[in-house]
Amino acid sequence: MTDATDISDDDSVLAAEYVLGLLSEAEEDAFARRLFLEADLRHACDNWSAHFAAMAAAGQEVKPPARLWPAIEERVYGPPIPFWRRLNLGTAVIGTALAAGLAFAALRFGWLEPETLPLTAQLTSEAAGEVARITLDTDTGMVEAELVGLFPDAGRARELWLIQGGNAPVSLGLLAPGTVVALTMPAALWQSLDGAVLAISDEPAGGSPTGQPTGAVLATGAVTAS
Repeated sequence: MTDATDISDDDSVLAAEYVLGLLSEAEEDAFARRLFLEADLRHACDNWSAHFAAMAAAGQEVKPPARLWPAIEERVYGPPIPFWRRLNLGTAVIGTALAAGLAFAALRFGWLEPETLPLTAQLTSEAAGEVARITLDTDTGMVEAELVGLFPDAGRARELWLIQGGNAPVSLGLLAPGTVVALTMPAALWQSLDGAVLAISDEPAGGSPTGQPTGAVLATGAVTAS
């Protein structure tokens, strides 16, 4: 793999394990916090993702022996059902198949729309545990965010940031203590939230004056499917 960053070998290994999902929950949370602050780590994760994708694409399909699947079925479900018993089950099987066929046709021809599950993120800190709960709707770009811990002092605010790969953090807006607030993602961000990280920073009242985090990063969390 070609890695243009200046990170250490240990951090490169951590980035690879993060991309493959091999880190423990605590290690993943700690690494996600570093991703928010260190662009070199984000580039390393992008490089590893491309490297593993190329490895998967280069792999050759291996056809299993014809006997393998029947052997697995027999191990899981027991010996095959005799022919006369299969006849008794025919009506139930046909009914199930018909229902499945109708459901497939409904989706195929647009009679029913497939449900899109929302994305979520749980933002935590080592000192305070859970700090915020976030839900992101990739169909509308709406974000629902609830700040449940580390409330701001007078004259300070909590700002929510989205970071994707090696890109700079993008502000999604300010959070209100103990209240669910509705925010809106920029349209360009809706369709590429896989691997994204959310973070909360401490900012002056009204939010960051620079468009980038200016205060301490209080909590982070990865965006995941519900």
